[in-house]
Amino acid sequence: MTLGLHRLRLWFMGSLRRRLLLWLLPATLLAGILASIGTYWGAFIELGDLLNDQMRYVAQHVDISNADRVSLTNDGKRQWQEDDEKADEVLLEVWRGGKLDFTTDAALALPPPQRPGLSDVSFNGQTWHTFVDQRGDRLIRVGQAQNARWEALAGLSVHLFWPVLSLLPLLALFLWYGIGYGLKPLYQIAAELRRRDAESLAPIGPGPLPNEVKPLVDGLNDLLRRLDRAFTMQKHFIADAAHELRTPMMALSLQTQLAKAASSEEEREQALSQLESGVSRITHLAQQLLTLARLEPQEQADVPQSVELSALCKSVILDQIRLAEAKQIDLGLVTQDKAEIQGGPEALRILLNNLVDNAIRYTPAHGTIDVAVRRKGNEVVLEVSDNGPGIPKAERAQVLERFYRGSNQNVQGSGLGLSIVQRVAAQHGARLVLSSGPDGKGLLAQVFFK
Repeated sequence: MTLGLHRLRLWFMGSLRRRLLLWLLPATLLAGILASIGTYWGAFIELGDLLNDQMRYVAQHVDISNADRVSLTNDGKRQWQEDDEKADEVLLEVWRGGKLDFTTDAALALPPPQRPGLSDVSFNGQTWHTFVDQRGDRLIRVGQAQNARWEALAGLSVHLFWPVLSLLPLLALFLWYGIGYGLKPLYQIAAELRRRDAESLAPIGPGPLPNEVKPLVDGLNDLLRRLDRAFTMQKHFIADAAHELRTPMMALSLQTQLAKAASSEEEREQALSQLESGVSRITHLAQQLLTLARLEPQEQADVPQSVELSALCKSVILDQIRLAEAKQIDLGLVTQDKAEIQGGPEALRILLNNLVDNAIRYTPAHGTIDVAVRRKGNEVVLEVSDNGPGIPKAERAQVLERFYRGSNQNVQGSGLGLSIVQRVAAQHGARLVLSSGPDGKGLLAQVFFK
């Protein structure tokens, strides 16, 4: 029993049309029943007033002077002769001097009327609705049993409820096809999506849509646009990465062959040194590509949280200090204003790591790299400055593009560092500004956070 009810529930819940029908049919039936009850109650009041008016009319207009219609009962009382069909509907009595003179039913002995007008009389556990009219010394009473009224109302209720019940199947049919017609735009959208191939990310056609379906279509179109943008960026990334990896891979292959073909120890050492340099370059390029690939698909790399920039700078300097010492570069934190921003800790670490790594690569031996955290008005500025060769003003916009390395080709690099910094800054609503370093030498990279 429980399993059957569960399956029936799943059958209804598995279809939006059946789910709507499950709610609309009982609601419609309930509305019909309530309307019928209201009509029944109104008819009950109207019928009571109508029957009371009929009794009043009969009492006031009945002709009791027609002797042909009167006969004597066994106990000497005169009984009014009525048709058999009318005898059970109303009771007619004529009283004179407190005694019953005429009656349509000698078996009924209602108590004598007390006053003219409408009144209810109880007799043998049954209520009689009566009207008494006075003509001279006679009291004419017309009565009707309450059961007779209930029977009339029962017949009326059948006529009221039967149309509601009989129209229910027809209403269910109309609702079924009406809901199906209303859901037709969804079927059309589903059919259009099924016809597409995996690479088709064009927005769904702008046809006339119901207001309830339009938000769904707008959401799907927004998702398709974002997917199209992400896939396009991914294709470009793969193409660029393949192009950039091709050269160092060929160089590695060539240097390996030279190492094998070396005729002397000196040639072999030189080939191995070049091979080691090539491996280092391709390792750095692979790391940068993986970092960029992780940042590309999403607007925010980490869940935003409070990040203290001075503490982040100290941590990154500790990570990079050995590389700086290897080139005898003075790397340090010169200004550390207290500043906290909302962002992704890992993404901000990537940003600062790339700025410091880029500075170490391009700063000559015995150079200086200064890291600073400053407050300027309502903004927080993260700075990395060096006294290296810097970047010509004409190239500062181009170096933010992927794989662009500028005119200085003497230093090994991937051309991705500043592109990654720009990406992380954009994710945090910050802006990256490149300018000349101290005394117009080197490079000053500033990231402004609001």
